[in-house]
Amino acid sequence: MMKPYECTQCGSTDFEDINLKKVRCVYCGSLFHLLKNEPTLSINDGANVVFGKTANVEVRGDIQIEKGARVDILGKVTVLKGKKQQEFSLKLIKG
Repeated sequence: MMKPYECTQCGSTDFEDINLKKVRCVYCGSLFHLLKNEPTLSINDGANVVFGKTANVEVRGDIQIEKGARVDILGKVTVLKGKKQQEFSLKLIKG
């Protein structure tokens, strides 16, 4: 994964992935939370979501559907991914 950001503590651009939303600077060990400028759609367990026949929905970001959620898509749902790595930024958790 390309890293378009730099550590605010030491200036390094080398990071280790901790999980999908966290990275650690390989030089100073600072832990960061990845911030996305694009929204994410989360459909939780137990939800019943229906996009009707005339639906024309655009989601800018990711869609996360938890196990146990029921989602029916009868119309059009388009998921748009960011084209630029610069759409991601960092928030310091622990320095």
